[in-house]
Amino acid sequence: MPIALAGALLVAMAWTAPTFRHALVVSVDGLRPDAIDGPEDGALPGFRRLMRGPHTLQARADADTTITLPNHVGMVTGRPVGGQKGHGWTENGDPPSVKHGGTLHKCRGGYVASMFDVAHDRGAVTAVFATKTKFVLFSQSFDEDNGRKDSTGADDGTDKLDCFACVRTSAMAREMAVGWLRSRQGPSISLLHFAAPDLAGHAKGWDMAPQSPYRQAVEEVDRELDALLRAIDEDPALRGKVAIVLTADHGGGVPFLTHTEQQAPENYVIPFIVWLGGDGPAAELVALNADRRAVLARDVHAGNELSPQPIRNADAGNVALQLMGLPAIPESVHNARQDLRLSEAPSADGSAGR
Repeated sequence: MPIALAGALLVAMAWTAPTFRHALVVSVDGLRPDAIDGPEDGALPGFRRLMRGPHTLQARADADTTITLPNHVGMVTGRPVGGQKGHGWTENGDPPSVKHGGTLHKCRGGYVASMFDVAHDRGAVTAVFATKTKFVLFSQSFDEDNGRKDSTGADDGTDKLDCFACVRTSAMAREMAVGWLRSRQGPSISLLHFAAPDLAGHAKGWDMAPQSPYRQAVEEVDRELDALLRAIDEDPALRGKVAIVLTADHGGGVPFLTHTEQQAPENYVIPFIVWLGGDGPAAELVALNADRRAVLARDVHAGNELSPQPIRNADAGNVALQLMGLPAIPESVHNARQDLRLSEAPSADGSAGR
């Protein structure tokens, strides 16, 4: 190999994110980006610290639906909801029993792989900590009876989800996630879900006024994020070994008490934040990926036919696997090449920049 080409490859490799032992996909249900944009000094310390890493407040929910469960299925499968390559789950209530078709695979008519499959089949442990009962869909879809046979290396079994917990409060969800991380001897990937902003929005509206119930719910989640980060910092076994990918299923406020208008920016524009275990450098993900993701004005709705796609919440699963050094989800669409750039590439002389 020519020396110049070898050097270029080493430079390209050098700026990729480090590999982490644990990846935590955090979903803040119903989180609008303007609720966390530019907080005053001392406000929202959890979100502020996460945003010291690569992030954008201009990511998108699914192109065809801005409701909860279909978008969460997208996060863990890397697929859009609709279309030939979509996961096909469109319902938003508690799923029917397995006997009555309550799995992703029965709905689509074929197996729908997830980030849990990829990680579990390679020896990692997997978990979901949710604050809505409808997330039992994941437990039903990836249990011992419905998970796919492991054909990668050692046989780790068909049960792709080692732990599923549905709890009532943000604090309980965070405490369980921290306890899970602290008890792990090997690598893990988890989904941690906070429902509070969505519940407040449906009850009192997506009111952006200071001290509104919605803003108070965002502050509630921030306290748990701050506690999560402090717990990671304080544990030598976790410090520097946990990556977090935070996003939302949708925003909200159009109509005021809900989020069903899929072409309203208040509903489809969401945050996408990647925390790499430290405090920077911050980078704007849309600008950083302008050569591989669509750059769109906030009020431009992007359909699934657009190529390239914008950064979407459904990128989350493959980003999390990417950060663990694991391959992409089989048959996934979003970030299937695991090419979302998370930092600026240094130039050949070692300085920052392309």
